[in-house]
Amino acid sequence: MKNVNLILNVILTMAVVVLFALYFKDKKSGGDGVPSAAVAAATTNLRIAFFNSDSLMAQYEYFKVERAKLEEETKRAEQELVGKQKAFEKEATEFQQRAQFLTITEKESKQEKLYMQQQQLGQLEQQLTNKLSQQESEVNKQIFDTIETFLKDYAKKNGFTYVLSYARGGGIWYAESKLDITADMLKILNEQYANKKTE
Repeated sequence: MKNVNLILNVILTMAVVVLFALYFKDKKSGGDGVPSAAVAAATTNLRIAFFNSDSLMAQYEYFKVERAKLEEETKRAEQELVGKQKAFEKEATEFQQRAQFLTITEKESKQEKLYMQQQQLGQLEQQLTNKLSQQESEVNKQIFDTIETFLKDYAKKNGFTYVLSYARGGGIWYAESKLDITADMLKILNEQYANKKTE
């Protein structure tokens, strides 16, 4: 789930870069040496809000439900893999104990079978890892898309020019608490999720 925070921090960083680019681009001024972007910002109703991405992910029901599903799927995959590994190890141990009583042909046949089982275990582990990674990626995309769609509508309705994400140690080091829309976002997003579940 760290991917969601990473994606949100990347968007935040891009927004900051764009703001800097606008600020330093074309130092056209109104005669006092102030860049045109600064003049534009001063003369427009620039409204910025932010949300705490850590709090959002900790309290957003959709995220919590999907994370629990992923954890359950991971646990199931691990149990399947551990079960097959134990069965393989048991069979390999039994072979070692009986090897002295087998003919060369039987030994070679059993060794080949064990080698194939070991290869299959490696493939299964890779398949399960890929499947879980793909599921996590899809869930992160769905959550990201939901939040992005919500924020576009929310910003438009509330007249925000920018909505940034805040995470401790991220790109924003300070933000005025009155600009924090996290609680409002959680209330609306959780209501939307609850309504979607009942449909």
